[in-house]
This record gives sequence, structure tokens and C-alpha cells, in this order.
Amino acid sequence: MKISKIISVILVLALCLSFVGCAKNEEDTAPVTSVAPLAHSVNIVGYAEKGEIPEVPYTLGHDIENLKETFMSHIDEGSEIEELIVDEGDEDVWLLGGSMTFCYEKKNKENGISVIIAQEYAYDFSLGGVYDADDVIHAVGLETYERAETTKEDAFFLPVIPENSECIKYSIGGYDLRFIIIDGYVSAVTLTDPENWEY
Repeated sequence: MKISKIISVILVLALCLSFVGCAKNEEDTAPVTSVAPLAHSVNIVGYAEKGEIPEVPYTLGHDIENLKETFMSHIDEGSEIEELIVDEGDEDVWLLGGSMTFCYEKKNKENGISVIIAQEYAYDFSLGGVYDADDVIHAVGLETYERAETTKEDAFFLPVIPENSECIKYSIGGYDLRFIIIDGYVSAVTLTDPENWEY
């Protein structure tokens, strides 16, 4: 009787050791990647398909007059933003709200906002020195993208194209989603309805 208990204990120990050995072996053979996937809580594709950036209170197509009337109600008390600035050009209008900018072409005003530019927060990214291009690519997932030097078309909202910049471009749900990378970090995000905006 005692011998059978001893044998049982030995078998249990041997089984446990074999599990530990297998687990160790799997870890040893796991592929090594240069960039760890970003644990990202926001479904970027889901939002972009609907013309949304979750940190921005308006979506592509939102009514312009409603935006002008309600914008300040979305601004936190104590913010440096005192008003939504309207910058009207010959063909387009820019609504400047601090870290958020909205654009539309005069001829397409009835179609609402055509461009959203985020320069502080977008899709759970804090912009300007925290996340790099690989973080964006991992967070967006399997969507096809183009990664190239930033052009004037990509960064039309900047007075000059910064040196050492690139752009990651996606086409999602008929909208253009672009991440502007400056000095290796995401610095701005644009979401555009190309049917109502000429670059």
C-alpha cells in the first residue's frame, strides 16, 4: 500500500515536471519581434468608418452651424480656448478650436464638416512625443496602409512640411485617415471626407 502511494507521488511529480518543461520549451521557441504590439483599447477602424475621432465631439458630415453654436459647451472650464475662431478663405473655411480644427469647402457646406484635424489626442493616442509609427500600425491592425514621406497634401494644415516627417495613410470606409509622424512620433491625425474636400 505504501509503495503504491510512493509510486503515485513520483508519477505526479514527473507529470508536473514535464508540464514545466513543455512550457519552458514553448517560451524558448516563441518568435522574437522588434516591436511589441501596442495594447490599444480603441477600435480605430470602427470609429474611422463612421467618420469619428472619439476625443473630438463632432463627426465628419456634422452640421456647420450647429458646430459653431455648440462648440464652446464641449470645452472644459479653465481652458485657454475662449472661442471657436472662424478663418474664411476664398474657397474653404477653417474652424479653429485649439487642438481641434474643422474644415469645409464653401461649395460643400451643406454636407457638413469635411476634415477633422486633431493635434493633442486622437484614437487613445496622446500626440507629440509618446507614440511612434509602429505603435500606430499595430493599433490599427490588418488594414492596408501606405507609409511615405509627408507631402503638402498630407500636412495641408501646416505652414511648412517639417523635416524628418512621414505619413501613415489609410483609406477606411471611404474616408482618409492620416497619421503625421514628426521626429519619429505621432504629432497630428487627420480624418477627411475626400468626396467633399479637395487637397
